[in-house]
Amino acid sequence: MEENNQVTEETNELTPLEEVSEKLAQSEDKYVRLYAEFDNYKRRTMKDKEELVVNTKVKMLSSILDMDNDLAIAIKSVKSDEAKEGLSLITQKLDNFLKSQGVEVIQTETYDDEIHEVISVMEIGESKIIDVISKGYSLNGRPFRYPKIILGK
Repeated sequence: MEENNQVTEETNELTPLEEVSEKLAQSEDKYVRLYAEFDNYKRRTMKDKEELVVNTKVKMLSSILDMDNDLAIAIKSVKSDEAKEGLSLITQKLDNFLKSQGVEVIQTETYDDEIHEVISVMEIGESKIIDVISKGYSLNGRPFRYPKIILGK
């Protein structure tokens, strides 16, 4: 009986080779998990940096976009053709700069409730955009300032 107990006790213990193999497997598992965590960290920080750049760009461009809207209002109110021409040239240069920065004007030909901000509604018998109060803009395809419009119904 004693021999059977000794054999049973010996089989429960790991041999040095099995012990090393188990430790190696645990170390490999820790390494793979650590590498995956680091990879996720790198992706997260890159995404955060990209968002920071975009947010900074939007803040900088917002003040310029206010000037673009002011120029559009000035063109509508000026009566002199020479003044309109001068303002149009400035507006054209500003539009070229905005395009080079990835900023695009949001369309205002047809009404879309997801991208247009309705300021006022007028009863005219048909549903269409009557006037654009201020232009809307998107940066790299993502809207960041919605166009303000007067809608006819």
